[in-house]
Amino acid sequence: MSKRPGGGFVVCVLSLALCACSSSPKPVLLGGGAGSGKGDGGLVQRFDGSGPGVVVDAGNTVPVSGSFTITPKDTVIDVVNGKAQTVDFKAKLGTVAASPVWSISRAEIGTIDPSTGHFVTGKVGGTAIVTADTGKYKVSTTITVIFIVSQNGAAATGSCAAGGCGGVGGEGTGPAPSAAAHKALDGTPTSNAMLKWLYPYDQTVWPLGLLAPLLQWDFDPSMPADAIKLELKSQYYSYTGYFGRPAKLAAAAPFVRHPIPQDIWDAATRSAARSVVKVKLTVFAGGKAYGAIQETWPIAGASLKGTVYYQSYGTNLAKNYTSDGPMGTPITFGGATLAISGSSTTPTLVAGDNSNCRVCHTVSADGSRMIVQHGDNYPSSSSYALNTAGYPETPYTQDGVMGWAGLSPDGTLALGNDGPLSGNANSVNSTLLDTTTGMTVASTGLTTFVTKAATPAFSPDGTQVAFAFYAGPGDATIGAGDKRKLVVMDFAVKTKTFSKPQLAFQATGSMMPGWPTFMPTGDRLVFQLETADTQNTGEYLATRNGHRGELWWADLKALKAYPLDRANGKLNGAVYLPTGANGHDVDNEQQFEPTVSPIVSGGYAWVVFTSRRMYGNVATIDPTWSDPRDHDLSQTPTPKKLWVAALDIPADTAELKTQGNDPSHPAFYLPAQELLAGNSRGFWVPEPCRADGKACDSGDQCCNGYCAADAKLKKNVCGGKPPTCAQEFDRCTKTADCCAGQTVGTLVCIAGRCAVPVPG
Repeated sequence: MSKRPGGGFVVCVLSLALCACSSSPKPVLLGGGAGSGKGDGGLVQRFDGSGPGVVVDAGNTVPVSGSFTITPKDTVIDVVNGKAQTVDFKAKLGTVAASPVWSISRAEIGTIDPSTGHFVTGKVGGTAIVTADTGKYKVSTTITVIFIVSQNGAAATGSCAAGGCGGVGGEGTGPAPSAAAHKALDGTPTSNAMLKWLYPYDQTVWPLGLLAPLLQWDFDPSMPADAIKLELKSQYYSYTGYFGRPAKLAAAAPFVRHPIPQDIWDAATRSAARSVVKVKLTVFAGGKAYGAIQETWPIAGASLKGTVYYQSYGTNLAKNYTSDGPMGTPITFGGATLAISGSSTTPTLVAGDNSNCRVCHTVSADGSRMIVQHGDNYPSSSSYALNTAGYPETPYTQDGVMGWAGLSPDGTLALGNDGPLSGNANSVNSTLLDTTTGMTVASTGLTTFVTKAATPAFSPDGTQVAFAFYAGPGDATIGAGDKRKLVVMDFAVKTKTFSKPQLAFQATGSMMPGWPTFMPTGDRLVFQLETADTQNTGEYLATRNGHRGELWWADLKALKAYPLDRANGKLNGAVYLPTGANGHDVDNEQQFEPTVSPIVSGGYAWVVFTSRRMYGNVATIDPTWSDPRDHDLSQTPTPKKLWVAALDIPADTAELKTQGNDPSHPAFYLPAQELLAGNSRGFWVPEPCRADGKACDSGDQCCNGYCAADAKLKKNVCGGKPPTCAQEFDRCTKTADCCAGQTVGTLVCIAGRCAVPVPG
């Protein structure tokens, strides 16, 4: 145990390129304040302003009788291999022992007895504020907990079901390596040019609460590896793990992947929230250690919120299609819409069963409604109530209107799609639709401008719509629809009026934009730009058979667009994605169908998209092989999978320019999706909301939008608007509704929820 010098404290938030300090309005200091020279007390506030005192500095006062102090002050504790440590805090008013109420700002750092001041470390490293409060005076200090963890092998745990071991694939954790390997790994390793990271990517931004990633690398095939050393380091967490070949790894298979143990991942990322984790890998082969290879990962300040709904072709959860397989033998497989939420390592079935294929879908931004086409009759569609147990299905009586329709945020309205998409059979020009009945709703300003709006989408607040302008008269400024334009229009829900069309993007040559999705701020679009149709299939905005695509974004204020290079796989103009055989030479042009979550989490927006890139050394076959009728996918994973990337929410254009006009970060593989299925078109939306009185973690889970502690129930529950201010993820109508963050600056209102505006 040690102490840091200096009195008082100020909370300082660190990010990749930011050090921002924030505090509450200046309190009255009662001795022991930073730089006051009045003892060892820390930051003290007197609430009533009464009693004898002398004026010092700018309006601050010190009691004549002495100062309110807390000991020990600014304490630093090392927790080695999880062995809990304790501290007994004491408080005095002058020379007299005080009996305050004790509290701590971050419960995950440790617990403190409110009456005795006895502190016990938790499972996460970091700095917290310990406060002693008498009701008349209070004093605070910091306590810093640093975790030092070592591990020598681990038994493989967790599920290895459809989502792969740990929901990410591989063979699970390995046992303890030999003593010789352990000694060599702790020595000075030899460099080897063939030792390279495949996955994850350097500078990937990770949210909290995610399943641990599967580390994957390349190594010299002539030197089979026997063991690895894995190191994770951050300001408050240090981990070193040694592992031999996993027991589930085939004898002849190379040792080129290994997971981070889930408990280590949880503790390491939570300890590094709003900071970075550095990862290092050393390999033992042929009696020598090689490496090390290193990466740095920024960690967001919160978990991703909600549920991902996506379509799966080849799922094992519903087998509703029989066909001649690639080997000439009939095979049965399924098409269905699935969901991933929480820490599950496998998806769950939402729409479709062993008789009915339900795949092509759209989801409302509030997570209440999903519309899915019928696999046996594409013009037919059904509505699914996602906020009702069992997801009841209601078929529409009118065909040809709802396929790939864009849904309003509350799911009550839809803008019909009339782009000739693969698998779509819409036969009615784009109109405004009632999603309860499936019938047209009278509107103005739309049909005089556009007849065929392709892949339409509403903004999170419902005041705008975006679509690929496939056909229609347009106007004198924008011109007619030609499949090359991306258009945004204002929408007034009360009057059902569309107005003010803007050209957000104009493609050139044979390129075509589509699948627009709004950022939570509403002033930016993310979209897919089809860059090539190498096999000349002529399919509109297809994601298969040689079609190539990139993720782009459009600034709706400046009306300029730029590629999301880092999410696509490029940095400073160079491709950083690994390349490989089987057509994986252009994986940076294998990104399709983006959707952005309406909830800002941890200072970032999050985009989920379809990619046919290699997933390390797990999914490496031809990127176009995703149809089980043409290729045997029963043993080898197809690369057609869902990926997620963080998007910065820059404060201004100048900040964006420092990032090359690219707010994206390298993407990560979405855990828990089936490895042996082709997965696409993910929607990350809030989970079905909970009624008042139900347990909750944050306001986004509650129908009324607020989650707060209930003193009687001793847990957080959903309820009405709090009497003071709204916390992160609570509902808001303006920024003034939101509380000032204790460690991350002022919260702002984005898309109706209080959010951290920038990373850090």
